[in-house]
Amino acid sequence: MFKKILIPTDGSALATQAALEGIDYAKRVGAEVICVYVAGENQATTFAFSPHAKQEVHWPTDSEYKQIVAETSKAIMAPVLQAASDAGVKFSEETDISKSPSASILAAAEKNGCDLIFMASRGNTGWEKVLLGSIAAKVIASSPIPVLVYKVQKDQLPKYTDYFPEV
Repeated sequence: MFKKILIPTDGSALATQAALEGIDYAKRVGAEVICVYVAGENQATTFAFSPHAKQEVHWPTDSEYKQIVAETSKAIMAPVLQAASDAGVKFSEETDISKSPSASILAAAEKNGCDLIFMASRGNTGWEKVLLGSIAAKVIASSPIPVLVYKVQKDQLPKYTDYFPEV
């Protein structure tokens, strides 16, 4: 069966629920999990020099942005790491910054020798009417390994406060 499962997450309720289900699945099949968070590239340079930047705004430098992404990733991974620990599932995590989350997900799967990608049907893309998120669709279309897409019903979603009590 599967030995290494890649679980991408963006921290949305859908992706977090899918990640938790992915941990449960990994436990059932005896697989280890690599969880990946991909942040978009720092857009500061693009915006700061555009004609639309009429007032001075502090945009993070690349090093500040990397620190913000690292802190965000740590917070996003916390409930998944806890679930893996509770389930006794071997867990590692990765963070990437990329223009193309789907390409980063596929690269992480290849780099880690994963034999399954377990992901939410959609995440933080925002459009409620989209049945399959664009990132999931791109991963499915390009993946050389199986992709299990987990669809969460809206009424089954936990609240963010279930994972982040301080929110």
